[in-house]
Amino acid sequence: MAENIALIAGATGAAAMRLVELLGATPGWQVVGLCRNPPAEPWPANIRYISTDLTDVASVRAAVAASGAVTHMAYASRAPFGEGGVEDVPGNVVLLANVLEAVDTPALKHVHLVEGAKWYGMHIGKFRTPALEDDARHLPPNFYYDQQDMIVARQQGKAWTWSASRPSFVVDFAPDRSRNLISTLGVYAAICKELNTDFDFPGRAGAYDTLMELTDATQLARSIRWMFTDPRAANQAFNVTNGDVFRYSRLWPRLARYFGLNCGTVRPMQMARWMADKEPVWQRIVARHGLIAQPMDNIARWDFLDFALGLDRDVFMSMNRARLAGFNDLDDTETMFYRHLDTYRAARILP
Repeated sequence: MAENIALIAGATGAAAMRLVELLGATPGWQVVGLCRNPPAEPWPANIRYISTDLTDVASVRAAVAASGAVTHMAYASRAPFGEGGVEDVPGNVVLLANVLEAVDTPALKHVHLVEGAKWYGMHIGKFRTPALEDDARHLPPNFYYDQQDMIVARQQGKAWTWSASRPSFVVDFAPDRSRNLISTLGVYAAICKELNTDFDFPGRAGAYDTLMELTDATQLARSIRWMFTDPRAANQAFNVTNGDVFRYSRLWPRLARYFGLNCGTVRPMQMARWMADKEPVWQRIVARHGLIAQPMDNIARWDFLDFALGLDRDVFMSMNRARLAGFNDLDDTETMFYRHLDTYRAARILP
């Protein structure tokens, strides 16, 4: 019998997919993933998925009831209509409340909430860096604030504890997700090579030299597993990044060499507009290299790239709180880029 049953809401999303895998490979854990569209079977014996509509209270209660005595819950879902600048506060709070209400039983030990750098107003403009978990909140709305406040209020007088993670941009090998920095840059590089152009940096000029950071999805998963079980992590929020910072001015020439391209110059472009006519070019690339046939938009999200490469101010958060509490994992960001790009190539998604 498993010692712990982890319920993961939003189990197929960027922030949770690796957590399901990691806990599933950890002795003593049984994992139940809630999502609208479960991945195809077969699944490992201690992992199962339940198709669930988090907006429907009855659907959530039925899914939780079928999960057994849930001991740990991780919430990594979003209200419908995806991620954007200022997101739906009431909608996101209701989704979390539906799950929290259902799992709040005597068996529950810990509740985890996945947040993000938007906690610090990264999507609004410049913020104090390195960001600290106790920095003052920005002027709302920000649904992370409402969600965390709800968890803190509900936890009063209960035996269970809570935690929250605040990753930067989460990156991974995620072939079904176009909102991904790795795959989008890979498509851009392939088109540059096909058209015999330099690998120009298409973001804002100021973004080329700012300090940036990323969060590998497996790094995030390891941190959540740690928060689930370490008493030092109880009732706190933690920044979670790879543990290093980088500048595109240093990384970009190295990426160009990886792709076999000449490193170009900083040439700000609205990629969502500039790439709008490039589908035929992409299809030529697919045919020439024998890639999996699919539209370019399945693996590249140009408006997301515009946002990610348009941050012309430092974006990094202190990892000191997590390190001092016992989480010392790290990942080298440049190596992470190559690792994921190699995986996309091996899967015949990128040339």
